[in-house]
Amino acid sequence: MLGTVPSLLSVSTYVVVLVLLILSYLIERGITWALNLGVILGIMAILSSSLSQAHLQALSQLGSSPSITLLDILMVMGFYVFPIAYISLWVKDRVFRRSRGMLEQAKKD
Repeated sequence: MLGTVPSLLSVSTYVVVLVLLILSYLIERGITWALNLGVILGIMAILSSSLSQAHLQALSQLGSSPSITLLDILMVMGFYVFPIAYISLWVKDRVFRRSRGMLEQAKKD
């Protein structure tokens, strides 16, 4: 597998990982803009993977060898499962906050 991925793509992947680590720290601290940016990045990850010919071709090779299968599973987790889970939890949190706010408002009235 070494030598098949362009160096620029490898370096940019490391940069993205660093940005995501910083973003995860900010999300853990409860920074609102970081939470919202995480949702946007999650949606972009799903869209970019769905529209990428390279990703679609990689998925078509699922099961062809153990190493390819492992990489495909990691790709599905990174580009679909984790973003969908993050977006779902974000929506759940928004709904919970709104319903809690409505209950508090009703108690005041």
